[in-house]
Amino acid sequence: MTSDAPSLAASRWRDLARQSYGLIQALAVLIVLIVAAGMTVVMISGEFDISVGSVVALTAAVSAALMVRFGILPAVLVSMLIGPALGVFNGVIITKGRIPSFITTLGTLMIARSLAFVTTGGRVISNLPDSFKVIGQGQTLGIPNPFIIAIACYAVGWVMMTRTAFGKKIYAVGANRTVAMLSGIRADRVKIACMVVVGLAASFAGNILLSRIGAIQADTARGLEFEVIAGVVIGGTSLYGGQGNILRTIIGVVIIALIRNFLNLSRIDIFWQDFATGAIIVGAVLLDAFQKRIGQGR
Repeated sequence: MTSDAPSLAASRWRDLARQSYGLIQALAVLIVLIVAAGMTVVMISGEFDISVGSVVALTAAVSAALMVRFGILPAVLVSMLIGPALGVFNGVIITKGRIPSFITTLGTLMIARSLAFVTTGGRVISNLPDSFKVIGQGQTLGIPNPFIIAIACYAVGWVMMTRTAFGKKIYAVGANRTVAMLSGIRADRVKIACMVVVGLAASFAGNILLSRIGAIQADTARGLEFEVIAGVVIGGTSLYGGQGNILRTIIGVVIIALIRNFLNLSRIDIFWQDFATGAIIVGAVLLDAFQKRIGQGR
């Protein structure tokens, strides 16, 4: 009996870890959806932004730190400027400095994460106003508020990408930047605007996440960018730009969430779940490259 006690305790701890991990994933999928909407816009324009996870954390950290001292409105307004400001920073370096977006946003990822640790001092910030928590934890007509907010983001994104001249310019720049410029489109401005859009989505998601969990630490949303990119790619957005549908991104993100949930319910060790996500990303990249070669007749 005594020999079975340690194994029984270990089994209970593993079950608790799986349940906790599943809950975190259920809460995080809506955050992934919001950020993925902005990422779709950027990837259609032919660029990437791998700093979104750090921007989410920095936004939430700044919002929480200001909220404790100055109240909800000033905290939200100031924190919502972080993503767009970093988007302008990234966009200018990418377009004017001709630096690949992967390298540029890798640097921004490290900068934003470091600033998140500086803001929190390495501690958890909590004791937020209950009126702010209602945004992420409350319901409207029985529907969770974050779900309604995510759907609203995609409705706005769909209108922007399919019913406005700006959306058509994004597709044109992503498909062929040179041809777009010869057509009179200011490609650099379009790319900078797209980086601002994804930055705004990340800051928005940061505040929703903060409201949802009611506390924040600097390590929050680490690795979020990879789930976002995987969801966007699985949703059919080309890695080479010029192709994609923002509504299909919803399907891609849901597929990732379902796969993670399946692995969790199958009692597969949680440490293998990132392996599955990575394999999905590699497979999606290979499929996209294969489809592009077929389209070019190679």
